[in-house]
Amino acid sequence: MTTPIYKSTIGVMIRQAEALAAIVATGREHLGDGADAFINERLTDDMLPFSFQIRAVCHSSWGNVEAIRTGQASPPPEMEISTYADLESLLAETITKLKSVDPTELDSLLDKDLVFVLGDFKIPFKGLGFLTSFALPNFYFHATTAYNLLRQKGVAIGKRDYLGAMDMNMG
Repeated sequence: MTTPIYKSTIGVMIRQAEALAAIVATGREHLGDGADAFINERLTDDMLPFSFQIRAVCHSSWGNVEAIRTGQASPPPEMEISTYADLESLLAETITKLKSVDPTELDSLLDKDLVFVLGDFKIPFKGLGFLTSFALPNFYFHATTAYNLLRQKGVAIGKRDYLGAMDMNMG
């Protein structure tokens, strides 16, 4: 049985990443030959591009599980992403890694100290606070921004696509 914190963090991230993977696949079909160029699209000049949004979703989920394990977190690292297919592969790999997280191990990390470092700026956390007040909000922000970029280009996706598979009480 999974723990409540696993279900409300890792479980949520898996479902949302799977929904995003389906949205991204729909985007590829819509964008056709323009998909690779799309990875550099931005909502506005001062926001990071689609490729960063997907990288940040992956980093805010699996990358931040690793951060709790090591005790140090940081912004997403630079990656060589040159095609839309690279982003789809990164999402698929992230989903696989998230599914490998052991709920018991996650529980053991909740009281662990970690520090988010951005240059000279440092924020101290405990594992649980990091997951719930930093990792999850960042995860949702970047997933939503990726969704919005695709919608802006006319991809036929909606709220139901964004929500993905819901954890319904079926009896």
